[in-house]
Amino acid sequence: MRFHISVGAVGALLLATPGLGAQAPASETTPAPSSGMRAPAGETGTRSSRAVPGRLSNAGAFRAAARVDSVYVDRVNHQAFVEGADFASYLVARLGVRPVPDNLAIDVGVDTGAVTLSSQVQQLPPAVKAALGPALMFLSDESVIAADIALVHSQSGMVRFHLRSLLLNGGALPEALLAPLMAQVGARYPVLTSTGRDLLVAIPEDGTMRLEQGGVRVAIRGKPAAPKVRS
Repeated sequence: MRFHISVGAVGALLLATPGLGAQAPASETTPAPSSGMRAPAGETGTRSSRAVPGRLSNAGAFRAAARVDSVYVDRVNHQAFVEGADFASYLVARLGVRPVPDNLAIDVGVDTGAVTLSSQVQQLPPAVKAALGPALMFLSDESVIAADIALVHSQSGMVRFHLRSLLLNGGALPEALLAPLMAQVGARYPVLTSTGRDLLVAIPEDGTMRLEQGGVRVAIRGKPAAPKVRS
């Protein structure tokens, strides 16, 4: 039992890692428009050839912000594809972590069914290891903790990222242990729902968001804004 609780603690902190050292917003809904982030020169190019899964990065947050804003805010594009790691970095930045720490050794994988965040115990940042303390005694350095997250369209103008399960080396943590552990995370981070397993993200009323192989596609059903005519 203690071993399973330790696994749950590591997994929960894996999800809550972006909140370390940052103040979470008081609302349970994270707005998509407008990000207010503008990428430095050279950060808004075409889709890169970086292998998937990728890693969280500050540069990725800027790339994703530029693409999302071009659709949801500026409405100059009808749709845009955002690589999985970039989109995850964007959400982390929107939660208040700016810049995104370079030592978050969390791999991000995306396919049509789920977003997966994973990390080996030995790759966890020092702050995470310090926060976990004795819990790491029950896990080997090579142990892989993974979070399986689904994208749910709950209502118009809103999407929900839902934690379906936490896995240790491919095996799911029992629900009877996962539920109370994540409820504790929810109590610590108001930006999540009370269950600690859902992040609500506001999008335009005519906006859509879906998972694809390697990333996330954002789109609007309405027409893009007409280009401004230079005088």
